Amino acid sequence: MSLPSLLLVDDSDAILALERAILSGHYALNTASNGKEALEKVNRVQPAAILLDLSMPEMDGDEVLKRLKADPITSPIPVIIISSEVSRAEACLELGAELFLAKPFRADELLSAVENALANARRRARQGSMALLRLTVGGLEFAIPLDAVRQVILQPATRPLPLGPGYISEFFELRGQPVCVLDLARRLEVAHQETVEERKLVILEIDGLQLALSVDAVQDPEEYQSSDIERRDRVGGAEHGQLRDTLMGMLRAGDRSVPIFDPRAFATQELLREAVHVLRPAGVERSA
Repeated sequence: MSLPSLLLVDDSDAILALERAILSGHYALNTASNGKEALEKVNRVQPAAILLDLSMPEMDGDEVLKRLKADPITSPIPVIIISSEVSRAEACLELGAELFLAKPFRADELLSAVENALANARRRARQGSMALLRLTVGGLEFAIPLDAVRQVILQPATRPLPLGPGYISEFFELRGQPVCVLDLARRLEVAHQETVEERKLVILEIDGLQLALSVDAVQDPEEYQSSDIERRDRVGGAEHGQLRDTLMGMLRAGDRSVPIFDPRAFATQELLREAVHVLRPAGVERSA
């Protein structure tokens, strides 16, 4: 796994040497001795963070900071101002600097500053992101938010459910509690591509009640950035089948789009409550 890249910008060879000595082994390091060189290197290096001096020949650090923050491509990069000119700290922070570190600095101060800047950048990048579980049934692929998923298991032996629509006709017990199985192939009117033994059950919790979705395949969960997701209000067209009211958006996955559904799309709370009410006092015989 590659180390995060930093761009160190200072006209003092001594400061650059000190920064390299402290940060070497923790990060991949690139250097620039003035502001103009820094701007030329930034697009090529694409650093995770920039350590920037203020007073430099050709272009001061605050001018470099202005240009970085004015460019949508470079504006997300956290910039740590490292300078003895403490009086300029507030102005730099107002321009968008992540933090100000005064010279001279200790090794632990520099390491902590870089670590905090990168952590803040990661936190901002996660805003608007979404952790999703991608599912496949009958050749159809869609995704659901991971926070509704409690676990994924191989489909066990089930028992018949004495009510409900055809797509909710079975249940099983999980830690002593009855869980209805919703056959998504029947729900979506497609044919399963896997045998019962190979299918997966995705255990959801909807309004305090558990529901198991029977699907053919489940991918590993993954967190997708907001740039990968087209939110519902920006999705063109109104026809998305009977689940359109719970369409949360579309995930851009390679050359295709994968719909993201609210899990409540698959069964109403009233239906689940009725099923659980029937099952709990009953003692339905186990089918072979």
